[in-house]
Amino acid sequence: METNNRNLSAAEYFHAIQREYLIADFRRRIYYSPKDKAYYRRVMDYKAAKINAIAERNNLISILNSEPKRKEVHAELFERGWNPKFEMTETDRKNYYLVGNEFSYKGSIWVLDAISENGVAKISQKATNSVKEVQASEICRIL
Repeated sequence: METNNRNLSAAEYFHAIQREYLIADFRRRIYYSPKDKAYYRRVMDYKAAKINAIAERNNLISILNSEPKRKEVHAELFERGWNPKFEMTETDRKNYYLVGNEFSYKGSIWVLDAISENGVAKISQKATNSVKEVQASEICRIL
């Protein structure tokens, strides 16, 4: 995702900054530190100002003024809600797959008990006393 914005056309830059805005929103949601949350909020504010300026100047729809556009760009980056399609950093992975977080699995809410290095997640439901081991790609963090 770290593209050199100087080599992009204005249209490519506009699309890239919208994607970066949604990724910053994702990170703001998964990081627990108030300092990190505040940092990603500032990143989002900066990118929102840029997106709005470009959209106004060029009479464009954006993720900030059109829900269908937001859904379109969101679908490029995420599947099944907030399950990322892009390559997360190691820190992103640690925060996303933090033990104790709630995940969606086949339409139900499960809690992550453990995650192995080979991508197997151990999830549980206390209400039903169920425990399962599934591929991490099959679960989606509830944000």
